This record gives sequence, structure tokens and C-alpha cells, in this order.
Amino acid sequence: MRRFLILFLFAALLASATSCTAATTTTTTAASTATTATTVETTTGTTTGATTEPTTETTTATTLDFAQIPVTAYATNNTMKLAAVSGISGWVDGSTGTIAVDDLIQYEAFKGTGAALTYAAAWVIDQSPQRDEIIEYIFGEDGMRVQLVRLTVGASDFTTAAMGHYTYDDTVGNVADSDLSEFSIEKDRIIIEILKDALAINPDLIFMAAPWSAPAWMKTNKSLYGGTLSPSYYGMYSQYLIKYLDAYAAEGIDIDYLSVQNEPYYGPSDYPGMTWTIDTTKIFVRDFLGPDLEMVENDAKIMIWDHNPVDGSGNLIDFPVRVLRSEETAAYVDAIGVHCYSGDEVDMRNYLDYLYENNPEVEVFMTECTAVTTYTNLEQNMEWSVRRMYIEAYNHHAVGTTYWNLALDALGTTHLGGCGNCTGLVSVLSSSYRLEADGYVTAHFSRYVNVGARRIETDSANANILVVGYLDDSGKITLVLWNDGAGRVASILWRGKKCTVPLPANALVSVNWTIPTSE
Repeated sequence: MRRFLILFLFAALLASATSCTAATTTTTTAASTATTATTVETTTGTTTGATTEPTTETTTATTLDFAQIPVTAYATNNTMKLAAVSGISGWVDGSTGTIAVDDLIQYEAFKGTGAALTYAAAWVIDQSPQRDEIIEYIFGEDGMRVQLVRLTVGASDFTTAAMGHYTYDDTVGNVADSDLSEFSIEKDRIIIEILKDALAINPDLIFMAAPWSAPAWMKTNKSLYGGTLSPSYYGMYSQYLIKYLDAYAAEGIDIDYLSVQNEPYYGPSDYPGMTWTIDTTKIFVRDFLGPDLEMVENDAKIMIWDHNPVDGSGNLIDFPVRVLRSEETAAYVDAIGVHCYSGDEVDMRNYLDYLYENNPEVEVFMTECTAVTTYTNLEQNMEWSVRRMYIEAYNHHAVGTTYWNLALDALGTTHLGGCGNCTGLVSVLSSSYRLEADGYVTAHFSRYVNVGARRIETDSANANILVVGYLDDSGKITLVLWNDGAGRVASILWRGKKCTVPLPANALVSVNWTIPTSE
């Protein structure tokens, strides 16, 4: 299976938060118990793709000056917005506490968080008098630092009435364009220009793309809405997708992941969509898209599923697992996408475990979810997200998250069919913009967890505190915690020491410290 390691290291700590201080202490690199032994045997993980391959390494005990390991924390709830947390105590000896951290046990590499730049999202940003400021805020060092962008191959429901629903090779009367000579991505121009501006801010952005529909003339029903791809056009559609990758690459935008289809089990009647079965997906990937990508030496990784975890009866959907039982198909597939629109948080955890247990070598992304204007409580919306799309998803082997629209108008009215009250990570108003709940959750990861960081072992002794932790190659450790309910003080246990951090009520908190590079 093709694997292309994507490591992007962004080391940045904000200096405004208070820090932990303590006396110089001798400790080993073992996670919980100090010892004076010269060497210790430790089990770590070498991350390849989405899997952890344990290895045994010999680590030499060193002296850590805990006074030189400051801890910072930032919190968001109804009254705090990515605000520095004060009152953090110093590192002291300790063996019991709330959150245990073992940075020597490592899991999947983090691939980033972000959202989709749909045509509607791009149009809303482009029409704003604060266009450049919004782009800088979304992608810049002083803003959200979004790392991962999902793109629609052609139009989705989030387009404008003026632009309409489109693909890149629409013909009059659905006449077949046998050599794809009419292919053009020009209708994506405002998307492309925003992406170029974003890449100028962060050249290490990761892009994934998903088609909603093939051109109508390739489909059995000759419509962008519903229907299936005609088998006689499998080869041409594969070339169509490769032309998309090439056209975007010519604009300086390299697509890292290409999904076979957004929501293949759903054929909408009022916006583009196209259904696939398990068998047709196997055939298309095995005989067409996979070999075609290898022939042109395109580095885009193939993603499958891109749909929900459970069916209407609450059963786990086995589509991706059954597709990957074909070894010939699996050889070309690197990722699975999961949406949030069915089941509850338990279903999601079970589904992610199911995917991992069956295909541990395949990366799993949370590729779509959205809040709606009906629910306006920021803290409740954040909790919903962290339990399905972020903290709990990452603890069950997901490697990254893209929410639905990156930006929308505040009422979610910029669409053509489909969702009529969806919200974006950013709401763009007539003369201002604001971050919504899902945007704050995204920022708590994208601002503080660097792409390429490995998930590390964490454990919470308090059922009201959810936690996930990461370690990057610079030695930076980040914990992201959700504190459900009243404010409380959490004690963090790490390498035989303890540091206490106040957690505001109903708050998402990112906690950071860095292991000295001399270790």
C-alpha cells in the first residue's frame, strides 16, 4: 500500500499564560516513576500511516530542570475565548492526580483540523470587505491556524443561485465529451484564489477533495441529482478526476487525499449526488482510479466511504470494511472518511474502533459534520463536537477532522438545496466576522497541536474530564481537555511530577509544555 508521510512541524507557544515552576529534579524518561538507574528499557511507537508499531528503545536517564518546563493553558467557554488560564501551580513530586500522561506510549500521527472551502464558503469570504483579514485569521499564526482543507470536486449544495450546480465538464443536452476537451475548473476560480492566498500564509496546508457527482452525461439518469455512474464511463470518469488533480496542481494546489465519493449511500434530489455500492466501488478503485493514479505518478491518496457510521436501525455500516476485504482494491486505498450524521457518541466510538480493528493500516478521518442555527449555546455545541468529532474520535484512532463549511453567512442561507440552516466555522457578517462553536473547537487543536505530532497515552480519573494528548518531534506536549460541568482544578501527572491547572466550567482547555531539547 502506498504511504507518503506528511510531517509538518509548527512549534509555537504563546507567552502570555502563567507557567509552572519547580526545583531541579533528576528523573528518567519513563512516564510516571522517577528512578536513578542509568538506562531504562521503554516501549514506544513508530507511527506509519495510522498504525502504531511498538518498538523497544534504550533511553538514558537525564536531569530535567522542571523550572525550565513552563506550562501554559488556554480555555474557551461562554465567557472565555481562547483565553490564557491563570493560577497554574508549580511542578512538584506526585503519584496521584486527575490526568496521567505517558509520552512514551505513542499512537497515530495527527494530520490536522479544518473544514471545507465550498463554493458558498469561498463566495461569502470573497464578498466580504474584510476578505483578506478573514483569510489571515483562518490560516494565519495569530488566528485559527487551520491545517486541513476539504474541497468539493464540482458543486455541492453549498453553491450560489447565480453559479448553480456544476461539474467541470457540463455539456449542452448532456452530449458526451468523449475526450474531455471541454473540461475546465474555471468555475472554481474564487476558491482557487483563496487557496493561493491561504498557501502564501501556510504553504504546508493539507488538502482533501471529494466529488459530489460526475458530469450528468456520464450517469445512468443523465442528471447531477442522484443516479449512478454508468459502467461504460468508469475509465473516463477516472481520467476526469485525474484531470481535476492535475488542473489544481497547475494552480499550485496539490491534493493530498481524493475521496471516491461523498456520501455514496445517498442520492439527493435537490443538489448533486451519486450513489455507489460496495462492488462498484471495488471495481472502480481496483481497475480504474488506482492504476490510473499510479500510471501518472500522482501522490494523491485514495479515500473511501466518506459517510455515516450507522444505518437507520443503528447497525454499524460495513461498506469500507467490505471494500477493503478485496486485497486488489485495498492495495490502492489509504484512508477512510467518516461523517457525523447518524448515531450517537457511543456509535461513533464503536465505529472507529471497528474500522481500526479491521484495517489498522488505513488512516481514518472525520471528514464532515456541521452545527445548525437552531442550536446557539456555545458550550453545548462544543461538547457535542468534542464527543463525536475531536477528543473521543482521536482517542479511537481518527487522525484528523474537517468540519463542513469553513465560513458562511450568519443565517446559513448561502446554499442551493440541501441544508438550509448550517453554520460555518466562521460566520461572516456585513462588516465583521465571528468564530462559531465548532470554530473554537477546531482552533483548540489547530493552534496548539502540530501536524505530525503523535497521540500519546493519557488517562482521566474524572469522568467529567475528557482528554487527548500529543507529542511532536520538537518535544512539545499538548493536552486538549473538555471539562463538563463545574469549574475544578486538574492535577496532571507526568514523569513522576504533578502540576495543577484550573479548568473553568464547561470549558475546552488546551494545555502545553515542551521537553527541553537537551534531553
